[in-house]
Amino acid sequence: MLGSRTNSDRPKAGKSVVPGGTVPLILFRRTAYLARRFQQICVAIITESLAKEGLTQLQWAVISCLDAMPGIDQRRLAEALGIVPVNAGQIVDQLEKMGLVDRRMNGADRRVRELHLTSRGLQLRRRLLPPNLAANDRILAPLRPKDRKHLLELLVRVIEGNAAYARPGAGRRKRGSRQSNTT
Repeated sequence: MLGSRTNSDRPKAGKSVVPGGTVPLILFRRTAYLARRFQQICVAIITESLAKEGLTQLQWAVISCLDAMPGIDQRRLAEALGIVPVNAGQIVDQLEKMGLVDRRMNGADRRVRELHLTSRGLQLRRRLLPPNLAANDRILAPLRPKDRKHLLELLVRVIEGNAAYARPGAGRRKRGSRQSNTT
């Protein structure tokens, strides 16, 4: 029946501790809503762990990816991070200006630039890795250790099972797609 709600559809009232006190929290138990709130928490905690160095979460992701895959090209870097190549290029430009990333000519294809961390970039990665790991642990701190592992396994399954949607720009409204209100 249209407009009717079952008990499982109704918001669950609860309390959430936030900086400055306790406030009521109405939590809709819907995947997309919970994912957005989880993303907010992740971004805030990871950003906090990178703030002293003035890095963004995506800059850190590029540094981490280049540490794990030295010599990767910009297109493959963008694919690995789930961002468009233009954005990957902009981030690499920023990191290159900071002296953290080096572009090198590929011997087989002179059009391709291999990306590497500089010694300064490697030092920064080594220094920031422990606080970053601690920040990731802090995100899952409300869970028991076995539940943390289980949540990560479930998230991987959901992402892999929906890989066709895990791409930059998925779900965005295309320009001009808004319907006109004229009659």
